[in-house]
Amino acid sequence: MDGRTEAANVLHGVMAALAHRAPEGMRVYAEGAFALGHGACLTTPESAFEHQPVVMGERWVLAVDGRIDNRDALARLLALDAAELARTGDADLFAQAWLRWGADFWRHVEGDYALAAWDRDARQLTLLRDRVGVRPLYYAVSSTLLAFASEPEALLGLEGVSRSCDGDALAYLLGAFDFDDMQRTFYRDVRRLSAAGRLVADAEHGVRTDCYWHPEPWGEQRPDDAEGWVAAFTEAFDVATQRRMRGNARPLLLLSGGIDSGCVLAAARRLQGPNAALGLRPLSLVETRTPFSSETRNILRLHEGSDGLRIPVEDLAAQEVFSMLLDEVWNAPHPIDNSLSYARLGCLLAREAGSRVVLDGVDGDTEMSAMSSLAGWLAVTGHPLRGWREARMASRVNTYLQGASPVRILLRGALAALEPGWAARWRYRRQAAAADGPWIASGFARQLHLRERRLVAAIQARYRRKQCALHDRRAHDFWHPGVLRALEGTDRTYGRYGIEAWHPWCDQRVVDLLLNVPEELLARDGWTKWLARKASAPALGEEIAWYSGKSHLGSRLTPTLVAAGHARVTALLAQAPDLLAGVVDADTLARLWKDWQATPADAIHTVADDAMHIATLVGWIERYRLQLS
Repeated sequence: MDGRTEAANVLHGVMAALAHRAPEGMRVYAEGAFALGHGACLTTPESAFEHQPVVMGERWVLAVDGRIDNRDALARLLALDAAELARTGDADLFAQAWLRWGADFWRHVEGDYALAAWDRDARQLTLLRDRVGVRPLYYAVSSTLLAFASEPEALLGLEGVSRSCDGDALAYLLGAFDFDDMQRTFYRDVRRLSAAGRLVADAEHGVRTDCYWHPEPWGEQRPDDAEGWVAAFTEAFDVATQRRMRGNARPLLLLSGGIDSGCVLAAARRLQGPNAALGLRPLSLVETRTPFSSETRNILRLHEGSDGLRIPVEDLAAQEVFSMLLDEVWNAPHPIDNSLSYARLGCLLAREAGSRVVLDGVDGDTEMSAMSSLAGWLAVTGHPLRGWREARMASRVNTYLQGASPVRILLRGALAALEPGWAARWRYRRQAAAADGPWIASGFARQLHLRERRLVAAIQARYRRKQCALHDRRAHDFWHPGVLRALEGTDRTYGRYGIEAWHPWCDQRVVDLLLNVPEELLARDGWTKWLARKASAPALGEEIAWYSGKSHLGSRLTPTLVAAGHARVTALLAQAPDLLAGVVDADTLARLWKDWQATPADAIHTVADDAMHIATLVGWIERYRLQLS
């Protein structure tokens, strides 16, 4: 930003920190005060023709981490014939779209992307992130430097960029506060470009950010009835899945026994020709010793007729792939990545299988979430019989309310709907005063004013529930920093292995549809995710689509990883009092240390979650030489 011609030297350090994302190597464009690098990960047949950064004539230089989903439609707009399109990678399509429409190219391009475009004439940089926010983009600004990257850690330690943790982020990692600033990251001096975010920078005007797109409710195109919505969802989800099956090799699907990843499998089956192989390859953790859990029984049925990979959970520690996972977890710890151990395991197996793409059911929970007080809300809005029926059915089949009294479900929902504002604020104050949790030090909580801020956040959330339109509430929930952190953590986890995560639930068409679907089609007849279950039942079978339990075999990974890494965990926990002083409660740490030392190996699961939590935090701080200020 100060005109020094040292950008190339800075860039090499940033790119070195991202080498794991570039199995096909890196290329750099450098011109005085500006430099742009790109690491190649070839995931589609057309990507073999790409050479980034793309230099477009005398004026523009562009690099993109992304995928275009509407290639055929875009080719028609750009007057490319089929032969040209087959030899044109997505990066070159992005470049041609940029030359045609400039920063408004997003109106014509569908897909996931983080893009940087340098205007050599105006000496101006533009950064853009896709509308859903699937591809991450981080930046840091100092008095002399603007730097950006696909991972925030690559920017730490640059000139004017400290290694200080963000205080709110530490509170979040300790379970005490879910900060809602869309641009803040775990690091004080590194920012995130938000979903649909645009950054424009030059030496004269500095750095400016804004959002180029906001979700809008549908107008006349809404289906007329439930069957119409089911058909619309089925069509949108099939398109989303088909778009994500055009990789160099068959993508893997992380398949659990639930409906989120089950929807992806259902779409793949609908897209399957009569004599064609399934377009993706399922990968699941399963039990091999009876009695099986309901999740394993579902998974085995879902795998029927496919060449899917099944990993025996009981003997996991004896497998070679587990040794690689263990090394990653404890030698490259990260608070988000270590919570995605199942995804890490899937990446290792995908790499062995020669796949560069993994599909999953990530974010189905957020997009298909519905109010837990639906029965009571129906009762107090003039539909008491429907409310009573909903409560009775929820007590039978709802994953979270199963077994509860229908009367209790109905009354709690009605009270939540009718609770006056003064009573809600009184309750929020009591909850805020008791919500620091066991880990965070009281002085640190006071320093961040957590209680006051939790109270404000609760009041704002109540206002959204009571006053905002359904579309706006859904948009807030979907584009919440917690959702973006999950997507970014998945991207970083997969990127570590030179693999990309492609998410059908995060397709723009699917997101748009689910922002507009009526509330009663998300939760209906007691069922959560009714619309997805109804759409998937013909392909998955009624028994699996309408399964009401909830289990996750991936949760067995944590105690196994903690037990196998006992020596490393012990060393990290021993450092915790010094490294986390003033941030984590000293008495709670002392109790954890005492319990850890007293716990026999065959009972390690009783302290595994807490040990994983604190050991990971310490390892992360140690790995990046972070400062807790």
